[in-house]
Amino acid sequence: MSELDEDDTQWTDEARESFRTAAANLVEATRQHSAALLEMTGTDADAEAIAEVGEHLEAAATTYADTQFELTGTVPPLGLDEEDDYSYDDGLYYEDEDLTDVDLDGDLDAEGDGEEDVEESDEPAAKLTVLHRVDFVVTDELAVIQAGKEAYHDAWDGEPESDDPDAEDAIDVADLSGALQQIQQAGGIEALADTPGLASAGATTWVLEATDLLDEREPEEWPESPFAPGDNVDQRLLHRLDEVAS
Repeated sequence: MSELDEDDTQWTDEARESFRTAAANLVEATRQHSAALLEMTGTDADAEAIAEVGEHLEAAATTYADTQFELTGTVPPLGLDEEDDYSYDDGLYYEDEDLTDVDLDGDLDAEGDGEEDVEESDEPAAKLTVLHRVDFVVTDELAVIQAGKEAYHDAWDGEPESDDPDAEDAIDVADLSGALQQIQQAGGIEALADTPGLASAGATTWVLEATDLLDEREPEEWPESPFAPGDNVDQRLLHRLDEVAS
């Protein structure tokens, strides 16, 4: 929303008619938005539809705010503009750097010593567990082993340091297990997707509502399987993404 010259449009018949039209459009956009959401069931396919109806509602609300400002020099308290701040009491426009703390009565506090009344909680807003599985087919084992050797040499940039305990084990990349270890250490687990000799066979990512976090226990008490459920086996699935290999 941009700052407008209120003297050109305020309280004119043209501005009044524009505001009346924008108000009607906002009512209709709100009706369509709520009707669309009420028909949805929370599937992954609904995400794009939510974004579309949300954009339509946002556009209608923005037009409503602009036309109100043209008519009255004030804006509605819709929270649409993240860059500009307005006083809803008198319609005055302020730059961000001109604003100070506002007390509960809505008065500007020139000293900027307003106290935060909201108590901060040490409890996290939510706990999440992300489970990610990627399957591969080894199409060329020798190519994977060669990639492991190259990853090792790239990581060490030549000869390994003799006092490094991992260096001696990494010198001889002779099998698939050793190659995968070197590739993962050099480029992370994502590097496997670009490794010659490996073909993706699909992937799935699950985001669950967690009840039991790993760092809430000592490492020796961690589950034997990273996919073991927490204390509450009925963890709620928040999001799922399946990737089919092409």
